Amino acid sequence: MISISTTESNTEGNVIIDSDPDYRSNKARLARVKTLDGGVVINHFGTSVGDITLIVETELSTSESDKLWTIFENSTNILISIMDGLFLAAIKDLKINNGKVKITIYIEQKEN
Repeated sequence: MISISTTESNTEGNVIIDSDPDYRSNKARLARVKTLDGGVVINHFGTSVGDITLIVETELSTSESDKLWTIFENSTNILISIMDGLFLAAIKDLKINNGKVKITIYIEQKEN
């Protein structure tokens, strides 16, 4: 289950999506440096919550789609609650077509 809400007061309420993200991606923070002997050195600096991208594809009612569109147009940041916790995030891309919704969300940080 996914809950999307604004970070400020919103009389419209939040949007509940009854599914989990279809796709999650994260990238390691790597640096590859060429050495004088023709080899390379790879430094691994770990991963960060801020590198996660969520993609959600689902179907929503017209009223829920409208709420989500309003959040997308009027909110810079959102709060998204998923199985891994509560996160501050931003909607990068939102496509709505006859009730079918595809959302791309960039995670900024995990909230406590």
